[in-house]
Amino acid sequence: MKRKLIVRLILAAVYAAILVLMLVTGRRHTILIDNADAADGSYVAVEGMEVMINRLESSEYYPGDRDKAEVKGQRHRITVELFMEGRTEQRDFTLPFGQDMVLLSVPAMLAGVEPWIQPFTVRQEQQSLGEDTESNQSLHFGGDIAEEPEALPQ
Repeated sequence: MKRKLIVRLILAAVYAAILVLMLVTGRRHTILIDNADAADGSYVAVEGMEVMINRLESSEYYPGDRDKAEVKGQRHRITVELFMEGRTEQRDFTLPFGQDMVLLSVPAMLAGVEPWIQPFTVRQEQQSLGEDTESNQSLHFGGDIAEEPEALPQ
């Protein structure tokens, strides 16, 4: 009886360890790669660069550009090739565990301004742009809402 209990406890611990491992390594995150000036003027956007996260396909960015990369796991490497300066920068970073989407500011990273990775939500972005979130509650697709639907052929 005692031996059976010990085996069950060991199996439960192994299952829990596998669950935690899968949760940490298998979770997807969206990284928004941003090339914009700081609101306070502490850094400016890069004139031209190519950015690669891990071994994903690289993309070119110019001032004001923003794109996304979808990754799995917590630890990642960003490689930035600066066109004008002809140099390459690499940094390793870890994403917050509970965060699904983050904003990575490449100009802030290159300027050494912390934090260059910040949590991101659509609601925060709308508020920072000064949009009225209440007016955006209902979305209409497929043209003008005043149009009458066309009759189907019989």
